[in-house]
Amino acid sequence: MGRGEDRISNLPNEILQFIICLMPLKYAIRTSVLSKRWRHLWQFNLVSSTSLQFDEDFSCNQSPKQFVTTLDQYLHLHGDKSLDKFGILFSPFDIFFPNLEKWIATVLAKGVKELKIDLSQGILYTPGDSYIDDRMPFVIPNPLFNCNSLTHLSLSRCNFSDPLVSANFVGLSSLSLDNVNLLTDAMLTSILEYCVLLESISLKRCEILDTVKFVGEKLKLQKLVIVDCNNVLDIEISAPKLKSFLYHGWISFSHVFGNVSKVNDAYLCSPGSEEFDLVFTGILSDLSHVKILTICSMGLLHLAFLEDAHYHNYFPLQLHNLQELQLVLDSIHEDDIYCIFSFFRFCPSPFLEKLFIQLPFPSKFLCVESNSATAEEIISEIEFPSLKCIKIANFGGSSQELKLVKFFLEKAIMLESIFILMNQCDDSNNSLSRRIIEGQLSVMPKASKDARIVICGQLDHDCSINPTHAKLYYDENYRNGTTMHEGKRRKNIPLDQEFL
Repeated sequence: MGRGEDRISNLPNEILQFIICLMPLKYAIRTSVLSKRWRHLWQFNLVSSTSLQFDEDFSCNQSPKQFVTTLDQYLHLHGDKSLDKFGILFSPFDIFFPNLEKWIATVLAKGVKELKIDLSQGILYTPGDSYIDDRMPFVIPNPLFNCNSLTHLSLSRCNFSDPLVSANFVGLSSLSLDNVNLLTDAMLTSILEYCVLLESISLKRCEILDTVKFVGEKLKLQKLVIVDCNNVLDIEISAPKLKSFLYHGWISFSHVFGNVSKVNDAYLCSPGSEEFDLVFTGILSDLSHVKILTICSMGLLHLAFLEDAHYHNYFPLQLHNLQELQLVLDSIHEDDIYCIFSFFRFCPSPFLEKLFIQLPFPSKFLCVESNSATAEEIISEIEFPSLKCIKIANFGGSSQELKLVKFFLEKAIMLESIFILMNQCDDSNNSLSRRIIEGQLSVMPKASKDARIVICGQLDHDCSINPTHAKLYYDENYRNGTTMHEGKRRKNIPLDQEFL
């Protein structure tokens, strides 16, 4: 048997069709270039598939006109087969709006259960979040809001019709709305009234919202995500089954938290604040029972400021159930170190086992006034009786970063491992700076004789331990829009013709 013989292609058609049907559609399509025999085999995958996902890999290599033609062809080939999942990432002009409406009608007729329509390709995430060429957003047709088969719905850069006729998603359990700028308070209330089975809600960049209210003993809501809805003035939550609450944005709203006793994990991050107030502390106090918490530099700064301003009646803020903590830092200077130490002093966490610290890369300077007290004055009051694992990401070896590591090594009496994930500049195992850091860390005193220090690069398996909140909404990729594909533009399509 020759070395170059293609044994797979010699298999019977039935077996090849079976193999093709096991592949994701995008990989099955790629087999069409192998040989003449493979040219049409991928269509068996399409016809039998219950999941059609036309995502970034599919859309970024086609102009909208090509995208529309190809998608029309695929839906035609799929015939009248039922469909569980359907998703598209697209950048439409208004001339393609009828195609969008036709696709939605088609998949609804197929009984689709999970629908994702992402029309944010080509968005510039600047103030106003406009398209590159200021095109009009697509308005979701009303028939979608009376689809009984839907269990998961995700809409990005789509608008609702105003007024919304109805929203009778009787089976909907998950709803994600990103940049749906005609989502009003009344619309959100209407959706919640009729979607009685909702367990997960995500609201991102919905600029018209000024009131977010999730209240009711019968609510099945378990996860709530609010990101960059920066015009919200009031948040009221009383959801007896809520387990996860994630908030990123300006913390300048009034809040009322009723029954949130089941919340297990909370993510509270803000890009800044015009003035220091008690909002952040009040929210943290209402969620002090959580087991998993992520907070950012601004949150740490709020707490340190209140303590310095002698709001002693708010402290100590006991976090008796906390087992995992993640600190997302905008900068790493003396004031930041002080804020970290202040947090551990005034928010005791005796059962904290895992600590994750996300250092900035590149380093950013946060302008604040120097604290009157030095960090050393409060270190003696801090204890870590249960801390076993620490991971510090984007480590560069600055004096403040080394000071932070030294602090944890001296204070964590039960520490088993501290993972130091080097930043991209010092990722090489043989870099001089990395060898110097290894030498500095090796001579630091340790309260736990069994503690090991593991220094690794971005992809090393030794650093496989990750926080529960692995997605950070402050990240520049998120802030600038992850669906902007200019970097992957096809070379043979001029910029002024790409969207024609």
